[in-house]
Amino acid sequence: MKQDIIKFVSLLATAGLVGWTLNIPILGMLIVAIGIIGWQIQRLNMLQKWVENPGGNPMPEMSGQFYQLHRQLSRKDTQNAKRKRRLNEFVSQFRRAISALPDAIVLVDNDGKIEWANTNSDRILGIRWPADANVRFVNLIRYPEVDQLLLAQNPPSVGVEVTASTDRQITINIKCVRYTNKLRMIIARDVSRLITVNKIHTDFVANVSHELKTPLTVLRGYLEILQNSQELPQKFHKPIAQMNIQGARMQSIVSDLLYLAKLEDHPEELPMQALDITHLINTIIEAVQPLLTDKHHQLELDIDHSLKMRGVQTELHSAFTNLITNAIHYTPSGGIIQIQWQATASHAVFSVKDNGIGIAPQHLDRLTQRFYRVDNDRARDSGGTGLGLAIVKHVMQRHNGQLEIDSNEDNGSEFRCVFPIYQAVGFNAEGKPSKAPTPQSVG
Repeated sequence: MKQDIIKFVSLLATAGLVGWTLNIPILGMLIVAIGIIGWQIQRLNMLQKWVENPGGNPMPEMSGQFYQLHRQLSRKDTQNAKRKRRLNEFVSQFRRAISALPDAIVLVDNDGKIEWANTNSDRILGIRWPADANVRFVNLIRYPEVDQLLLAQNPPSVGVEVTASTDRQITINIKCVRYTNKLRMIIARDVSRLITVNKIHTDFVANVSHELKTPLTVLRGYLEILQNSQELPQKFHKPIAQMNIQGARMQSIVSDLLYLAKLEDHPEELPMQALDITHLINTIIEAVQPLLTDKHHQLELDIDHSLKMRGVQTELHSAFTNLITNAIHYTPSGGIIQIQWQATASHAVFSVKDNGIGIAPQHLDRLTQRFYRVDNDRARDSGGTGLGLAIVKHVMQRHNGQLEIDSNEDNGSEFRCVFPIYQAVGFNAEGKPSKAPTPQSVG
């Protein structure tokens, strides 16, 4: 910049001196100034053409400030070219990696138009790239569930399952995740084999359980006859009693397995009716009263008697019974068990809380797995089958709810069945749940 200023001042001074000798100093300086401006405009035009197309236009001869500006632009252009090559390499590697995946990957914009698809999209979804570019995804995959999935602000992580349009024997799981602010990634996977394997597993468990049911009934019958026989030698009393206990436990396991198989074999929702949950809870408490008496537990109820809910009575009875009996079994004698049935602004909640032995945090995520036990010896002593919470989880899924668990070792546990509020009935005129009665205690 300093060099340019000196040059322009020198030219103007020379023009003024020459003009002074000719008695026209102002005119001479004006002519030179116009010439300088025209020269600068020409240099700017040359620089602009080079910036617009560095490869197509020759590098202009520059000096002074324009030379420094040209050098900086040239350096930035070189850096951008290198960065562009690296980005192109990353994009190519990313696309090759996605193409190698066994899943179908499709990128769509906010309007649902296809921006890119990998090679497996043709095999799984029938989407061909680039032939189907800018085509709306739902125009090619015509399912209402998929349309709702793309419209959802927070799509479910489990996705939706639909039948393949090319083969009705193939089931496809479709998920949608937010990729960028303007793009969403659709992931489609063929889950037919997994569904078949699960079906075989379920059928196997159900068939084995069904076949065991009759022999176990016969075996327990003979054991009870022997146990009550006056002719049985004294030394056989204890073994027969132990066999009878284990037979009863096996019957419970078989019964729970058959019930789980029934829930899984009928994934469609059964007709739901408005249920008096208070009556349901009272029925369960009456059935478990002998257990409460034996262990000297104190039962505290916090029940909204007017709050009813649409559901399947047999399924909810099984789920609530499992939670209550678990609290009784795993709470030391003289403990406190709190049962609550209340509504919030968005949910209806059934909860069972105890001050028992509690559960360590590392076990909480696996409690609903079949046969998973925190302490095998303690579970056997209590007569648990390891299937109760799995049944509760399935029942909650069928009622559009979820099972929540809070627990700490030696500080008790709380199990909550959280139902969406739209399944609850019995609200007052203001649209709020009616007031709960004063908690009562049952010794």
